[in-house]
This record gives sequence, C-alpha cells and structure tokens, in this order.
Amino acid sequence: MFIQRIIAFFTALVYLLAGFLGAGESCIEKAENFRVTTYIRADYVQSPESLYTEDFDIITDAILFECATFDNEGNVNIEKDKLETALANIRKAIGDKDVRITLNLLGPSGHTDSDVWEDQMEAQSDEHNKAFTSGVLEDNIVAVLERYDFDGVHFDYEYPLSLKAWHYYNKFLVSLDKKLGNYTLGVACNDWNIKFSTKAIAAVDTFEIMLYDMNDENGRHSTYEDMTDMVRKVGFYGIPLEKVNIGLPFYSRPTDMSGYWYGYNGSYEDIDENGWYHCNDTGKDFWFNTPDVIAQKTDFAIRNGYGGVMIWHYNCDLPSTHEDSLLRAIGETVEAAY
Repeated sequence: MFIQRIIAFFTALVYLLAGFLGAGESCIEKAENFRVTTYIRADYVQSPESLYTEDFDIITDAILFECATFDNEGNVNIEKDKLETALANIRKAIGDKDVRITLNLLGPSGHTDSDVWEDQMEAQSDEHNKAFTSGVLEDNIVAVLERYDFDGVHFDYEYPLSLKAWHYYNKFLVSLDKKLGNYTLGVACNDWNIKFSTKAIAAVDTFEIMLYDMNDENGRHSTYEDMTDMVRKVGFYGIPLEKVNIGLPFYSRPTDMSGYWYGYNGSYEDIDENGWYHCNDTGKDFWFNTPDVIAQKTDFAIRNGYGGVMIWHYNCDLPSTHEDSLLRAIGETVEAAY
C-alpha cells in the first residue's frame, strides 16, 4: 500500500511540473472507462416524467440519495415507499443500458447546544463512531443492497474533523469492504478534508470530490480555474486518480454565499454571455457553470487521467436532448475524447 501512495504522489508531481513548465494538460494517460456519475435525489424522481431515457446513454453511474440512513446503533433505515418508487422510475428510464445504481447512506446527526460549527461536527462524529463500531452496520448494509439489487453503497460523511473520527471512519470502510464482495464502495469528500488511510483508499472504489460551494473573489461559483487549483492536490493524499470523480455543479450559489441553491434548468434562459444570472425576487446574482465550462472541466478530467466526473445533481439540468443541457456537454466531450 505504501508503494501505491508513492506512485500517486509522483503522478501528481509530474502533473504539477508539467503545468509549471508549460507542457500542457495531456501528459497523463486517459482513464480506460471514464465514469459519468450523477446523484439523483429521491424526492425529485417520484414521477417517471422526471427522468429522461436518453440521459442514460451518457450517465454510467447513478447514486440514489436522500431515502436511506443509518443510526448510531448500526441500523439501516429506509423510506420504503420513496426508495422503491424512485428506484423503479430510475430503472425504467435506464432500460437495458449498463448503468450502475448505488445507494447513498446518510449518518446520524450530533447532539449539542453549541453554535460552533466544529463542535457540531464533532458531535456528529461521536454518533457516527458509535455506528461504525456497532459490529452490525456492515451486515445491515449488505442486506439492504441485496434486497433491492443495488450495485453498491455510497457515503456522504463530509466532516470527520478529528483524527479520532478519521480513525473510526477508516477502520469501518476497510471492514465494510471485506463484507461487500462484488458490491462497490464510494465516498464523497472535500478537497481540504481528506485523511483516508492507505487501507481505506485501497478499500474504496470511487471518491466523489465535491469541488463546488465555493466562490472566487468576483463571486463566481466553482470556476474552472478554482477547480483545477483544488484538484491538483488530490494525488498528494495517495488516492489513485482513476478512482477520483471530479464534482461538477449543475446549480449555483449567490455571490454572497447565502442560503440559496438555484438549479441551472430554472435559470438558463436568463443567464448572460458571461455566465451571470440576476434574480429579481432576491436581488442576488449567481454565476453558473454553463455548457462550455462543464465541457472544459470534463475535458480536463479526461486529459489528466481522472476516473470520471460527478454531477450534483441530476434534476438541476435540462434533458440531454436539449441543446443547452449540461449533461449533453459532458456527453459530447467524452465522445470526442474516446
């Protein structure tokens, strides 16, 4: 495993030096099977009309989100009707295409009266640690995957801050992987908070790097420049690039980063030539990843050996048959490269 870290380190170093020396962004071998992964929120796909069959000519992996959790005792709890309806609609849209479907599990919330974010995250970790050491969570996860014929499981445990929390999380991922057999294991993470152990990195199949929810000095949300600066660091954590999916936002946050999340499909007609959208109702300005930006980011991922891209989230886009669709921009970029 130490050798894997050394290889990943030097891969990232070669990439950085190439950039500094002007060698371009095509010195790394392309991933053999490039993934286009999308989160699908169960609430948004309770009707078959909310999914488009043509989209799954482009999408290779779907993560079903917000209909399953685990508690601090290691029990897996599902919202049965919501999950089953969403899953049936997704499978109907996929048809006979080879698209993998994984189930995302959200963990327990913390218990604290503190208004300090770090305290809240530590309280959340305390509850997660109990689940991870329950001795039953692994088997309960496998049982749900078998029951609904999922291809794997995903976790969105974004903020284990302490070394203690990372220790329990890493041990659990390794333990779960031993139980999963042919099921896949994926995790979402932020570029600034990656402390996976060597064994955990080997156990995890895909890392969804959430390169969004940040604005530059001009208030632009998740620019190409910010993404490339942030994603360069991933190799230094020892994660093989072919396991990494670069996160693409199909939504935008306002320039002041207040609590608004606007989907591209509800705003695209009023986005100007520079990517800006002004909301008259709130008086706020939003900068969107338009098709050209999404294509540029996808091309970067392909040329630099990353395993794929990840979309948050599916129902923020237009159908891929629409000329302004973001997913269409991904598909055309992948097709041109492969």
